[in-house]
Amino acid sequence: MSAFALLDPFLGRATMAALRKRVDGFGPYSTYVAAPATEGLGRGLVRRHDAAMHHMRSRMAAGRLEPLDVFAARTNLFRGVFLEGETVGLEGLDALVRHPGLLAAARAVTDRAVAEPSMVYANLLVPGQELPLHTDTPAYRGLDQTNTPEWLLVVMLHAGLFEEYRVPMAGAVIFLGACQGGELVIFDAGPEAPSTRLPVVVDQAVVFDSERLFHGVARVGAAGGPAPTVAPGARIAWQGGAWHVSDRGREVTTWRFDEVRVTIQWKAKCYADAADRARSAEGEDDLTREEAIEMLVADLRYRGRMPAERPDDTALALLMIDEYLRFPTEAL
Repeated sequence: MSAFALLDPFLGRATMAALRKRVDGFGPYSTYVAAPATEGLGRGLVRRHDAAMHHMRSRMAAGRLEPLDVFAARTNLFRGVFLEGETVGLEGLDALVRHPGLLAAARAVTDRAVAEPSMVYANLLVPGQELPLHTDTPAYRGLDQTNTPEWLLVVMLHAGLFEEYRVPMAGAVIFLGACQGGELVIFDAGPEAPSTRLPVVVDQAVVFDSERLFHGVARVGAAGGPAPTVAPGARIAWQGGAWHVSDRGREVTTWRFDEVRVTIQWKAKCYADAADRARSAEGEDDLTREEAIEMLVADLRYRGRMPAERPDDTALALLMIDEYLRFPTEAL
């Protein structure tokens, strides 16, 4: 089983150029994080608090910690949803969604016989932005990012207690245009081994087990460049031959075509066989969020990590992240 697969070329120059034109015209794209959670387990945490917290700690250890608003601007990418489950945001992408090469590579990197496309996103990073090291948000029978905090789903994977419920997914990153920096960093040999850094190559697709392999995106633009002006809720759109960033209707800045890192993120759910896929679709023996939390709490008690008095929701969430996630020692 290969750690990752490269499809190069992926679509061919003409088809890729046509796809890029459609992606550019899809906007405006919104920031990935709009606001922290306001209730429930992890109240006050952002969607991928695990990755953000590690990134901040690694910056602090290197003596490069920036003010919180600057840190947030560097890591809050722009996203558009083309496909998510049964919801289609951009029509006419069948050749991409069901690309034979993507499906074959997804089966190979997950060692599964069946791959079914489930998500297609566009991710945009402007100069000064980077994507912290992380593993992708997994899904389980009954639990996914539509009904459960993403950081909790990630904790569940790293805890190793829920494999019988997990629906493995392979991920692909498809490069739509050249830019300075923005390398895809993959720890394909494990978190303790050196990373592989893949430069941005137009019309190349990288397929890997993105739920298990830590990965991130190196800073776009100059290595020492300033942080962009990107606040939660900001939007970016392609207009008049440039990328325009706006905040609450007010234009903030513009970027050239070749300054913004534009990729497509493709994901497929992978199954051992048709029976495994049918079992997942039937919804029998699904896991509930309450069951998952209690299993984690019981495990924390077994490990001697749970205080005598159960912590509040925010403290418990942070304890889970600290206990179960072991990030690479190499910095992004």
